[in-house]
Amino acid sequence: MPSVLLEVFPMMIDNIRVIIEQGPFSAEDAQYYIERIKATTKFTLKKVIFTRSDTYLDIRYAFAEIPFERIRRVALAAPPEKRAVNN
Repeated sequence: MPSVLLEVFPMMIDNIRVIIEQGPFSAEDAQYYIERIKATTKFTLKKVIFTRSDTYLDIRYAFAEIPFERIRRVALAAPPEKRAVNN
């Protein structure tokens, strides 16, 4: 079975680790998509991985940290009576 060599081009953009795994993709293109991701989330980006083929662009990203609130146990209310409709 022949092994496939995967091209990987790591770089840093705005303190975000950017990895371009495959295909032609410029730093300007990466910057554009990073700005789009930043505009849609309030969390700090840590890493973005771009994988490009002829038909699609796969973008995977990770955040530096996501705040976690304590999960509390809540007593469930008694289920409502089951009644027949139109009785």
